Amino acid sequence: MHYEYNGNLLEEDRINLVANEIITAYPEIPVDKAKDIAMLEGKISTDCNLEMVFTRLYNIMLIMSNDKIIVKKVYLSLFNILNANANQNDGKIDYYYQVLEEIYYFLNSEREFPLLVEI
Repeated sequence: MHYEYNGNLLEEDRINLVANEIITAYPEIPVDKAKDIAMLEGKISTDCNLEMVFTRLYNIMLIMSNDKIIVKKVYLSLFNILNANANQNDGKIDYYYQVLEEIYYFLNSEREFPLLVEI
C-alpha cells in the first residue's frame, strides 16, 4: 500500500487521497467505507514507518469488521508485514502481535472485534 505525504493538503483532499490509496490496495472496499477509514488517520508528514502501516491496516479491519473476508485479507497482510519487520526494536512490535492475536480470535468467532483501548 502506498503512504503518500499529505501534510500539506486540506482535510477533504487528504481523506480522498488516503481513500484512493486504500481502494487501490483493497478494491473490494466501498468508497464510502474507505473515506471513513481515511478520516481515522492523521496527516502523513514524515517517512512511512511501521506504526503508520499498523494504524491504517487496523483501521481498515475496524471499519470493515462486518466483512470477515476483507478483515482476514488485511489481517494476513499485516501479519506478513510484522513478520518482515520482526527485528525492529521500536518497542511496539510485541503490542502489534498482541493486537493481531486478538483479531485472530475475532476471525474465529471467539470474541468481538478488539478495540485498541482493550489491549
